[in-house]
Amino acid sequence: MIQYVLWAVSFISLWITLVWLNLLLLEPPHARIPRNLPRVTIALPCYNRQSGLAKTIASLAGLKYPKRLLQIIIVDDKSTDSTHAEALRLKKEYPDIDILVLRHAKNRGKAAAMNTALERTKGEFFACLDADTTLHPDALLHLVPHFSRKAVGAVIGQVKVENPRNLYERIQRVEYIYSNFIRRLWSNLRTLFVAPGGACSLFRTKVIRDLGGFVEAGMTEDLEIGLRLKANGYDVHMEPKAITCTTVPRTWSALWRQRVRWYRGFTVNHLKYRHIFFKPSHGLFSNFQLPLNVLGIILLLTTVLIVGYGSMSDLYELLYRSLTIKGYFINHFLDFPTLKELLLGQNVQVTLPIVIGALLVAYLVYIAHQEMQERLFRHVHYAALYFFVVPYLTTVHWISAIMHETFKTKRKW
Repeated sequence: MIQYVLWAVSFISLWITLVWLNLLLLEPPHARIPRNLPRVTIALPCYNRQSGLAKTIASLAGLKYPKRLLQIIIVDDKSTDSTHAEALRLKKEYPDIDILVLRHAKNRGKAAAMNTALERTKGEFFACLDADTTLHPDALLHLVPHFSRKAVGAVIGQVKVENPRNLYERIQRVEYIYSNFIRRLWSNLRTLFVAPGGACSLFRTKVIRDLGGFVEAGMTEDLEIGLRLKANGYDVHMEPKAITCTTVPRTWSALWRQRVRWYRGFTVNHLKYRHIFFKPSHGLFSNFQLPLNVLGIILLLTTVLIVGYGSMSDLYELLYRSLTIKGYFINHFLDFPTLKELLLGQNVQVTLPIVIGALLVAYLVYIAHQEMQERLFRHVHYAALYFFVVPYLTTVHWISAIMHETFKTKRKW
């Protein structure tokens, strides 16, 4: 039975990979910088971001965009450190930029801070940036032109990991490269539905206001607003040349909290918008992308659990025989099989689909690095760790997220 499941998973994975690779042949829409640049508001929701705020503001001050057309709104969500004082200091340091500093009377969450900024925005376009994130000087100039089409509700850029140092950060660097690549493919197909709220996704201000702003009760307001835009007939585009650099979790516990929150948000928001699954009026987004989102999680969990179960069974058999058969453990590791014996000893019906799946993922990671103009071979060992370790970690994160959502534990930003 297991071999048939693995064959099914391999066949679906191969089909999906071929679809993605064919999307590389699609030309992304060409957009020119408009003669009259629009006014842009960038919101910075902050909670205990005293240490990183100055770097973020400095990157905004360095944008190759007219200062008279920029507005920055810093919203302190009742921080317990000196974030508010730092924001006021930075306002004085950059008098040539329109910086507005606001503060909540109580902690209300990131989405509420974004809505507070949205109420006071003067820009035709509205963006949100985390206070540990920086923008490439040309980022806005690459994002704005895509709004020449009225159907475009949001444009996102490429998110890179800034100065990865430890093992967690370097593995996430590979993950972000792969995610950027996949988002570019989705954008080519016009099924992109993610608008990262902390990585300077640019929105039409009027559209976001007309849709009611950002949902404050959820956990991943960026995913929710992306799905809401798609549900209301708007496109989300990606511009790889618009580069944002961000910090990522540096510890196991921080990574755990982030991923569980992300996956809980994924579950909640896909349930919220289940009514547009297979809705003909939404084309490929409802008939292909949304089902594929759910199918991808099922394939991941199925594959990892099956492989994990097989590994545990082999380990149990090794331990059992080592305890019951004299000298088995030592002989097992000293008696190296020949290549022929090794190949003949494999269950082809199980091994072959696993090998096919592994090669597909490895090839996609390689193509992702090429397309995103990143070096792979310099960090190939981290790519290998991403390939062999992350699926198991992701599975554990998903199981935890499902349990948290099932028992409705408290959600935090």
